Amino acid sequence: MGKFQNMARYIEFTTDSENGETILVEVDKEEVSPPQGLVKAGIKEKLRDTVGIAQKTFSEAVKTAIKANVQTFIEAVNALPDPPTEVEITFGLKATGEAGNVAIGKTTGEVNYTVKLAWKQLPKDKT
Repeated sequence: MGKFQNMARYIEFTTDSENGETILVEVDKEEVSPPQGLVKAGIKEKLRDTVGIAQKTFSEAVKTAIKANVQTFIEAVNALPDPPTEVEITFGLKATGEAGNVAIGKTTGEVNYTVKLAWKQLPKDKT
């Protein structure tokens, strides 16, 4: 392993561009699975081990992650007896797994959401 042991790992996403361009997203070392079976041990093969190919486009992966999370918060806020007039949700996305899923990123071992709810008093009529 030697010098390849600490190399960054990436997932390659195809974009929705007309040219089918790709982007690389850095992931944790454990997220890119090594190839199955007998593998050559040359430099080219070692470098290939650092990039997993996503099964979804980048756009599909991001849309899925955002839609699922935001929809859950919207439903929860709408279920409140006195819903706020403003809602702000902040979260980070992280590419995970060789399948190229995008998930909510974690910080220090915990999933990180910041939710801000505001109730604004409506101006009274001055008639």
